[in-house]
Amino acid sequence: PQMELQEFIVTGRLINRSLKVFPSEKSLRMYKEYARLGRRDPDFIRAKNAQNSSVALPLLMTKRSWGIGVGDTSYLRIFEAVPSPEAKDRLYSKVDNRHIGEVLRRNFFGYTRYRLQIKGVETVVIAHRRLPIVDWRINDERFRFVKATNPVLSPDLFLYHLYLLAPDQDSLVDKMDSSLKVHRGNALLGGLHNIFLLRWYLSDRSRYMSPYKCGLLEFYRSWKIFTRTRKCSIFSMYTYAIGNQDANNAVEFRLLILVAVSLILQSIEDDMHSKR
Repeated sequence: PQMELQEFIVTGRLINRSLKVFPSEKSLRMYKEYARLGRRDPDFIRAKNAQNSSVALPLLMTKRSWGIGVGDTSYLRIFEAVPSPEAKDRLYSKVDNRHIGEVLRRNFFGYTRYRLQIKGVETVVIAHRRLPIVDWRINDERFRFVKATNPVLSPDLFLYHLYLLAPDQDSLVDKMDSSLKVHRGNALLGGLHNIFLLRWYLSDRSRYMSPYKCGLLEFYRSWKIFTRTRKCSIFSMYTYAIGNQDANNAVEFRLLILVAVSLILQSIEDDMHSKR
């Protein structure tokens, strides 16, 4: 199959920092349109058929947890919207949300670990504290988000480029054992001897990139647009065109994990924004 650019639209609420993500702009537009329909509306049947086909439903939703303490604390709870063909007299509502996972967070010296757990599968996501990189692995593929804007120069913007790392590149998840901690000799943490010498300079960013750029997480929010649409960001990635790009059931599991990682980054950025 041919590769196509797919844009996942992230929307949010400021009050409780909950997020929704949709597999396309069209899916989000239909979701909003159908939310206004009543049982006797002439478009009700069309809307119900679409939602039964997993179109016009949120792909994933996250709710912030405010866990405190040492060790792993709950950071996000993750839900999916499940079609309800048996409920013939109503469209999607919150009762159709199913809890499918969570994100646990723990701070270490030099990095923060996020344990993303979806449908019984765990992905360890490592965010460096001083370098603009976030690393994780899905099976044999090692991925990295590299932040492309300087938070000092552009505090209200963020842009992350997604890369598939080359075999000869170091990753924060290399040689990770059952403790799920970054390996003590990992060069990206500076090793044991020069950990304090590692700093982020703009000219250095290229060394953390790879030739295999495969996606982008782009900050969307202007206050005017956000107030009207609730759009936070867009995660775009080249995917193999299989099925209907507006349908949640066409999103394969590997891509679902990548979308979930982008929601972790959106939540991190929201936290930083709220502290300013």
